[in-house]
Amino acid sequence: MNIVFSENSDAKAEITVLGLFQDEKASDKDLAKELSDALSREAFKWDFGSKYSNKKFLVISLGKESEFNVERVRRVMSKIVQYMKDNKIKSSTTEVLSKFKNLNSRMLGRATSEGLLLTEYVFDKYVSKKKDFKDLKIVLEYKKDKDFSKGFEEGKVLSTNTNYARDLVNEPAVVVTPSYLEAEAKKLSINKSIKLTVLNKKELEQKGLGCLLAVSKGSDNDPKLIILEFNNNPKGEKIAIVGKGITFDAGGYDIKPAGKFSDMKCDMSGAAVVLSTIKTALELDIKVNLVGVIPSCENLINGSAMKPGDIIKAYNGKTIEIGNTDAEGRLILADAISYAEKNYKPDKIIDLATLTGACVVALGRVVSGIMGNDDKLCAELVACGLESYDRVWQFPFFEEYQDAMDGDITDLKNIATGARDREAGSITGGVFISKFVDKASWVHIDIAGPAFTAEQSYYIPKHGTGTGVRLLGYYLLKNEK
Repeated sequence: MNIVFSENSDAKAEITVLGLFQDEKASDKDLAKELSDALSREAFKWDFGSKYSNKKFLVISLGKESEFNVERVRRVMSKIVQYMKDNKIKSSTTEVLSKFKNLNSRMLGRATSEGLLLTEYVFDKYVSKKKDFKDLKIVLEYKKDKDFSKGFEEGKVLSTNTNYARDLVNEPAVVVTPSYLEAEAKKLSINKSIKLTVLNKKELEQKGLGCLLAVSKGSDNDPKLIILEFNNNPKGEKIAIVGKGITFDAGGYDIKPAGKFSDMKCDMSGAAVVLSTIKTALELDIKVNLVGVIPSCENLINGSAMKPGDIIKAYNGKTIEIGNTDAEGRLILADAISYAEKNYKPDKIIDLATLTGACVVALGRVVSGIMGNDDKLCAELVACGLESYDRVWQFPFFEEYQDAMDGDITDLKNIATGARDREAGSITGGVFISKFVDKASWVHIDIAGPAFTAEQSYYIPKHGTGTGVRLLGYYLLKNEK
């Protein structure tokens, strides 16, 4: 996409895009008359996002001026790009940004580039006849200031890396294996600021990461523990970001129902967020110390696969009885988190995982669930989610939940049983993971709902969405020291 800024543009374009607040009249008299007629026929409404178009103009209702916010900037930009894509329009010009002077300039810049570039995304690698959206030209009539320009570049990097995460999730599982994720990490480590460590199967056995090894037993592809270090602040705190990297999840012997398999390539969405967040920190030179940790394997079935009733030992020495082989994500996160905390001593740990269907039942596809042992860290991420609109909603983590995963013949079970077997599934999954955190501040983000969707909405596409990338990017930028 070619995005051009011009203070007083007389650029020739196929259409001019106008944004009008409720009851605002268009300066072009003929257009104003058309809109009045369209309003009377209800062919155009003042509800936010309503559109009216003719051969020269696209008019987008901005709704009530008092209700306008940064998220609506993203959506307006998305409306422009989507209209151009749908109608095969190659060029447009708009002065709509000049109407948003009351918004924070840096956030306006971020939202502008996010709305444009996230909507431009398409995954067409395997389509024979590709739709070419790369040559769209959008002229933004706006006098940029330093803060706007900074925000615009931040949004550009955040969007590019969100789209990178989408690509990883949308690739089929025959392509994205643990070795593929390792190769992507190696591309990052070409930069001298990134240090890469990969533990292969033999090293995992030597070090005792029994959970990751157990989940991987049904697969022909060996497991990996991929660790990326980015140290860019000698005096700052260290944050570990851990992402679930199940590159395909059949459920193991607790096999998933028919029709529920095709989307299971998305079970490495957390791993995609880790890679994308490291890329973001590197490209924006964020003054932060990060450890990105990706436990990766497949959860399949063969004669050696993990079975219900098996007892395994985690890296931290705790024993676990397997109640359900499809509750595998918490197992690999347990090993990864305890390994990261012991060997890298992070101050904070944030894990992201497509962990539970229960979270989708509770919150749907529009927001991720969050919980942890640090309410302040949870609150900071909730606030960053509202700013980025990559939102999270905090679940309670009361003491009454904390014994739900206790074992009868082992230290822990990987699912709650008895009267609790169908209660608070997202929370009990988090409780299990918490048993592998020692001293660090820790937050678990269940992205099962919004990470992979069946419907497009504004700048959020079908299938892989890149949920979590902008959330963490906003968090790191806000807490940069």
